[in-house]
Amino acid sequence: MLSTNVKTTSDLMSIALQAEREAIRRYSQLTVDMREANNEFAAALFERMVIEEQGHERLLLEWMAQEGIEENPKIAPVRWRDPNISTTYDDEARDPYQSSPYKALAFAVHNEEIAFRFYTHVAAESENETVRQYAEILAREELGHAALLRAERRLAYHAERETNMVEPRLNPKVVHNGADLLAAAIHIDHNLANEMNKVAESYPEIDALARETRLQISSNENALYDEAINNKKSPGEEILKNLELLQSYNAYMAKNDDTPDSRLQRLCACCDRSFAFYDAIVETADDENIMLAAQKLTSSALDRIGILKQALGKKCGCTE
Repeated sequence: MLSTNVKTTSDLMSIALQAEREAIRRYSQLTVDMREANNEFAAALFERMVIEEQGHERLLLEWMAQEGIEENPKIAPVRWRDPNISTTYDDEARDPYQSSPYKALAFAVHNEEIAFRFYTHVAAESENETVRQYAEILAREELGHAALLRAERRLAYHAERETNMVEPRLNPKVVHNGADLLAAAIHIDHNLANEMNKVAESYPEIDALARETRLQISSNENALYDEAINNKKSPGEEILKNLELLQSYNAYMAKNDDTPDSRLQRLCACCDRSFAFYDAIVETADDENIMLAAQKLTSSALDRIGILKQALGKKCGCTE
């Protein structure tokens, strides 16, 4: 088991690199195993995880180069340790004849959470201020990765259960604190960014809006991390269940109705609904901080609607 008593930034970043390389190795082998068993669905998902982990490794190397941090060759390869108690995410996720997207994602979430706990302990125990700061950044990144994977895991769970796809809506009444509002905003912006990416090639103005939206996602994820660490606040069950339904429905629609016109309409409808959602919170919130945060999000939603109207013209039925 890795020691959390990390003395230098070189050691910390080298451990982070070795962890990413182990994830690449493990997911690559699982991709091969799944494909050999003709489990193409699970193979494709593990293959995508390989690409994502390779991206994480590249970003770490760029970060180290920018800060002038050398990799420590004495840091040994990190090896995942399978739990002593048999679990679904461990055994069935790795079994090429039993694995599924849901089980594969559960396995990935488990490992992201282990990494988050490791970096959190390093940050709490280190006497080196720079090591502490870097560990907090790495922990925040792992928390963000885990949150995205959990959202996809819930989506896969509902898809496997063949949930009845009745269109859900975000309910402003399930927003009870700042963490709930941030979770909703992150979900909305992820969906918006995905839809923007699909149409950005034809509309350059939307490409710039998509980049801005991704920056906002990062900012809100950092704020949600701070809520969890500093204020011990996490999104409640009500908002999480609401977001699960939306994730499943959006994935279903993207898979079954993915024409150019439908993409534009989903993008415009999402902007309209996000404005209505935030505006309803402004009108009903008892907490002034939540109301002020919702006001900022309402303003941002209106700005996006304006840009879309200008870029798409009559093709987008967004609110004037």
